[in-house]
Amino acid sequence: MADGGACECGSARPCVDTWYEALAQEHQDPEMATWHAPLVCNFVLQHPSRNKERFADVQFRLLQFYLDRGVTAVNRLARHQVARNKSGGPGYDMRPLQPYRALPHRDSVPRFALGIPDLRDADGGFVGDGHPAYGARMRMLSEATIAGYLESES
Repeated sequence: MADGGACECGSARPCVDTWYEALAQEHQDPEMATWHAPLVCNFVLQHPSRNKERFADVQFRLLQFYLDRGVTAVNRLARHQVARNKSGGPGYDMRPLQPYRALPHRDSVPRFALGIPDLRDADGGFVGDGHPAYGARMRMLSEATIAGYLESES
């Protein structure tokens, strides 16, 4: 990451094009789509101008949940939330996310050790080196996103 880079998150490499490319690739590759929720959370937390503030705390906690419990648990929780919404439930069920740290207040966008472009494999794609490797990069990106916010808290 370059200091003050070309992107809101501080990256010198373009994030938005990589973000859209990853979303498009997910439509073609259901196994890659397994990491959709962490992808979205990382992107919008690193690019708050593209996020709604009222969702940021849930996304921050969801990334912690992902790091703690794994992608299968995140997808199970997402299915629970969708079913709850479809049945007219009373809003987002925060119970599974309550044990996790709230999003720290910040006056500016934190700096992150990794950004969305770091999800690319050595050949410039996403899963050319396998889905587990993409999942490992997603985990490292999630750790960097959480760390950026926690470091900005001090």
